[in-house]
Amino acid sequence: VLAAIMGNQLAGIAPSQILSVESYFSDIHDFEYDKSLGSTRFFKVARAKHREGLVVVKVFAIQDPTLPLTSYKQELEELKIRLHSAQNCLPFQKAAEKASEKAAMLFRQYVRDNLYDRISTRPFLNNIEKRWIAFQILTAVDQAHKSGVRHGDIKTENVMVTSWNWVLLTDFASFKPTYLPEDNPADFNYFFDTSRRRTCYIAPERFVDGGLFATELEYMRDPSTPLVDLNSNQRTRGELKRAMDIFSAGCVIAELFTEGVPLFDLSQLLAYRNGQFFPEQVLNKIEDCSIRELVTQMIHREPDKRLEAEDYLKQQRGNAFPEIFYTFLQPYMAQFAKETFLSADERILVIRKDLGNIIHNLCGHDLPEKAEGEPKENGLVILVSVITSCLQTLKYCDSKLAALELILHLAPRLSVEILLDRITPYLLHFSSDSVPRVRAEALRTLTKVLALVKEVPRNDVNIYPEYILPGIAHLAQDDATIVRLAYAENIALLAETALRFLELVQLKNLSMENDPNSEEIDEVTHPSGNYDTELQALHEMVQQKVVTLLSDPENIVKQTLMENGITRLCVFFGRQKANDVLLSHMITFLNDKNDWHLRGAFFDSIVGVAAYVGWQSSSILKPLLQQGLSDAEEFVIVKALNALTCMCQLGLLQKPHVYEFASDIAPFLCHPNLWIRYGAVGFITVVAHQISTADVYCKLMPYLDPYITQPIIQIERKLVLLSVLKEPVSRSIFDYALRSKDITSLFRHLHMRQKKRNGSLPDCPPPEDPTIAQLLKKLLSQGMTEEEEDKLLALKDFMMKSNKAKANIVDQSHLHDSSQKGVIDLAALGITGRQVDLVKTKQEPDDKRARKHVKQDSNVNEEWKSMFGSLEPPSIPQALPKGSDQEVIQAGKPPRSESSAGICAPLSTSPQVPEVTNVQNRKPTIQVLSSTILPSTYQIRITTCKTELQQLIQQKREQCNAERIAKQMMENAEWESKPPPPGWRPKGLLVAHLHEHKSAVNRIRVSDEHSLFATCSNDGTVKIWNSQKMEGKTTTTR
Repeated sequence: VLAAIMGNQLAGIAPSQILSVESYFSDIHDFEYDKSLGSTRFFKVARAKHREGLVVVKVFAIQDPTLPLTSYKQELEELKIRLHSAQNCLPFQKAAEKASEKAAMLFRQYVRDNLYDRISTRPFLNNIEKRWIAFQILTAVDQAHKSGVRHGDIKTENVMVTSWNWVLLTDFASFKPTYLPEDNPADFNYFFDTSRRRTCYIAPERFVDGGLFATELEYMRDPSTPLVDLNSNQRTRGELKRAMDIFSAGCVIAELFTEGVPLFDLSQLLAYRNGQFFPEQVLNKIEDCSIRELVTQMIHREPDKRLEAEDYLKQQRGNAFPEIFYTFLQPYMAQFAKETFLSADERILVIRKDLGNIIHNLCGHDLPEKAEGEPKENGLVILVSVITSCLQTLKYCDSKLAALELILHLAPRLSVEILLDRITPYLLHFSSDSVPRVRAEALRTLTKVLALVKEVPRNDVNIYPEYILPGIAHLAQDDATIVRLAYAENIALLAETALRFLELVQLKNLSMENDPNSEEIDEVTHPSGNYDTELQALHEMVQQKVVTLLSDPENIVKQTLMENGITRLCVFFGRQKANDVLLSHMITFLNDKNDWHLRGAFFDSIVGVAAYVGWQSSSILKPLLQQGLSDAEEFVIVKALNALTCMCQLGLLQKPHVYEFASDIAPFLCHPNLWIRYGAVGFITVVAHQISTADVYCKLMPYLDPYITQPIIQIERKLVLLSVLKEPVSRSIFDYALRSKDITSLFRHLHMRQKKRNGSLPDCPPPEDPTIAQLLKKLLSQGMTEEEEDKLLALKDFMMKSNKAKANIVDQSHLHDSSQKGVIDLAALGITGRQVDLVKTKQEPDDKRARKHVKQDSNVNEEWKSMFGSLEPPSIPQALPKGSDQEVIQAGKPPRSESSAGICAPLSTSPQVPEVTNVQNRKPTIQVLSSTILPSTYQIRITTCKTELQQLIQQKREQCNAERIAKQMMENAEWESKPPPPGWRPKGLLVAHLHEHKSAVNRIRVSDEHSLFATCSNDGTVKIWNSQKMEGKTTTTR
């Protein structure tokens, strides 16, 4: 704070003792020392913890107790007030003096990165981000100048950059000397070269003749002693000018666009002041001519030739800075720097709500032609930085899903570098989230984002085998089924994209090797080993996960894998592995007799696998297809028929197998299921297309004759074949016969009846088994004719196999004593119901209620508590469990990142309306600490959903109470107006001797427990009667 009063007399005083920065925190109760951020002769800097977040503390050790500190403290307070509404400025929030340690301390919010660090930190800033930061630097300078504040020491170390690229100009140095001696670097080293980089961004007009500052005697005493003595008059003469800040800001922008190359050091600046040096070599490294021209104007040697910051912003509108910065980005991004946006969840939800407007504004404006490096993302990359800065601190599942949704919407409009360097790491972070829904959605989003990458940057050639696939490997064994389901759903596309990456890299390497003009191939571009080795390693990684998914205990996972890209996996693995890995596992799915969906998915997927493996697989698939034709589930039969039809079209079935299948499928022409009949007709017509006319009439027609009404010629036409089919067997007869326990005996007797009709048997005796006789009688009563019997006999083989399959399914179902499908037992899962009693219970003692509060809170679902809170304002008692003020602070304080630019105020239940109004009326600011930092300055905040819940509970309680009162009134009215029983007559029996009223009784009211009632009279008295003692002579009046 007080470096302005550092004179040569102060620097010449040797400190009596040297204390560590931690020792100065001994009696500061609001701040806890965290770690040192470095020390110089001027300041000791540390990071401390405060209840509102991390803060930077700068400690100045006072060696001269006579130094006047009050004026400088007042100046800092005034500076803070002036910069109150400057959203890109971060002044010191508090100044304190410790008399015991003889030190002055400055406090401000901690921001993790400054611009110097950010330039060299991955992911590196691209062109549009550099422009955005440069635009904010000029905006911050303009805000400060319009507030009447000059900075005095603008450099990359004093330009803070948040995780979402919001710029904060900090460490205002109005207390530092304005003018420095040109012939003595001690003052510059002491006040300005705190980073020891020797860079000098001080305006050249601030260096003057050293004789103006100190006497020769003082200088000779200690050459390293600063000559500056800004007490009294000299300090007023050294007023900072706006042009000085413009020069420094121009140097910072130049360093930003030259990847950290400083524009001047001290000697170069002094030479530049004298016209002996010009940083042309550094300026030529700025590729953009608009930025280069801007910097050249800002660092002009003559202060009068430098414009105001506002003028530069107007001049470069549409040139160095895109129009969208002025019209949309600056006002939209500024809202996230306000105190009203406290959490990352709120930011994500706001961006999702505004997504349509954001895309319309950012994608509807092109960058200037000079910024050809980033034509695709435009200003979206700036918005992406806001989204990614929130991802690691999101609390709620809905917010995380919303963030993934945002990424998916923005991904097609972003460049490859942004997708791989900035989006992919956060998606992998979400793949390890605690919520299964988030993990599953993160995997889906990752797959879709990577599928958009059509070219591979040289630094990301091995991103799949070294980063992505190992990063999601654990999801194949995830405990949650929906996560494994998502993995099975996307593994084929992931494998296909990984193969494309490898092929793109190989293609790039071959083109570079064949191009004699290309540069030498380095190890980064050329993958280690050859293409075959990389491909084999990739096959092994994917094969391991595919086998795991094909062996998953949940059938839905296997089914999903088959339904989502099994053919892609065949192409990925090649013919041999498709047969050895995929087909061998898929065959085992038909052994599951309880899940017909899995069996049906097998027949849906087998065509693609068989087509890739080739006709050699027909001998393996033949028994499997025959098994499908006799499946107990008719849906599976339909899918098997469709698979056979497709395989026959593709020529994957050998001719002998085709005729064998034709004989099995022909009886389906009279099946009661319409889909099966259509499937059979489809197969027959395809076979007729594939074979010769002679084979059609010699081999195919004999199978069809029993099921058609007349001979046909064009068997290959479906409509013709359908038009001549006989009526199918009745569904009721078919099902009744199929459910028969002794279907073999039934068909034996039906066969004997058929032989009798044909004349092969002279007589057919009635069945001896009474069960068969009863079954036959039932079938005849349902309308079974001789023609129906022939159709049943045609379906004999199918029905017997199906009957046996269904019997096996019934037997296996008895082995599994599982709960009813579709029913979830919440009690078994230990889920606590989310409910609130509408009827208020009796008040308990405070200590008992406090003990009960802990138990109640522990049973409440964590997400429910985080959304609606476990605490309630006193204005609505009993709505939710209460807690102490300390519990309010701990429970309501949301997580915050170190680089957050907003204040994370805890949730408060104290309804202090004036303070709420004060907070809402405040102008946007980034300030973290007030000048006093007292608990009363907390921002009072209750989440919207919690408030709505409390209002709903209160409304329901009032409604319930009104209904209860109305019901009591109705009961009382009914009791009062109830007529006496028939035949009742009044009798003169003495019930009690009462001290009656002297006048007429106006009203009687009964207590809730009905033991007492009160009467009021015109005599001016109210009497309470005890109805329990109204017998005999013991009646009392109270």
